[in-house]
Parts: sequence; C-alpha cells; structure tokens
Amino acid sequence: MTPIEMYIQNGYEVMNAIIENADITTEEYPTVNIQLKLPCGGVVFGGYSFAHITKGDFKIEGWEKGMTAIFRIMEVAGVDHWNKLKGSPVRAILKDQRIYAIAHFLEDKVMDYRLAPFQEKTSL
Repeated sequence: MTPIEMYIQNGYEVMNAIIENADITTEEYPTVNIQLKLPCGGVVFGGYSFAHITKGDFKIEGWEKGMTAIFRIMEVAGVDHWNKLKGSPVRAILKDQRIYAIAHFLEDKVMDYRLAPFQEKTSL
C-alpha cells in the first residue's frame, strides 16, 4: 500500500494543488515559522515554529527540525531551491478542510509534520 493509499484509507482527502506562496518568517517573533499557501480554500500548510531566536543575540535554538522541514518540503515538491516552490504542483492531504501533509505530484514522497523526524509518534 502506498503512503497516499494509507491516508485515503484513514479518511483523508487528496487534492492536486499548486503552491501559491512559500514563506519562512519571524512574523511571530521570537519564533521562525515555515508556511506554504495552497489554493485548497486558502489553507496554509505549516505555521509550525521550528526555531527560537534570542533577542539581542543571533542564537537560534531548535533549528535542526526546521532545516529538515525546509529540505523535505523542497524534496517533496521536486525543487532544488526554496524560491522555486511557488508554482510547483503537489498533492494536499486534507481532513476537515485542514492540510495535514503534502505529497509529491507523481512519486510516493510525503511530508507530514506529525511523523518522524518531526514527532516521536509515527501514526496518522
């Protein structure tokens, strides 16, 4: 069974989508957030804080998972540069109008913040 089939079996909907925007922000200082905007009802994938910036000193804590997320998102979208994410096709994996994961448009590659290496548990 493919990863996409497992999501569908667990009640998730899979939709084709084009990434409208890709951001790495410190808008909610002192945290660093990663977000992808997809046209699935204007829903954002991400918004998770992966690093904390210490005021007055450029010290970043917790960045390993953030860097892993950045490269995993690029891999799943099939790009080699963050700026190429905008306009890239992906599959959005949703439940109750919330995006839980993204998948490569053709290959069995999935990025889900609820699974390893981002979380200890490995269930949907």
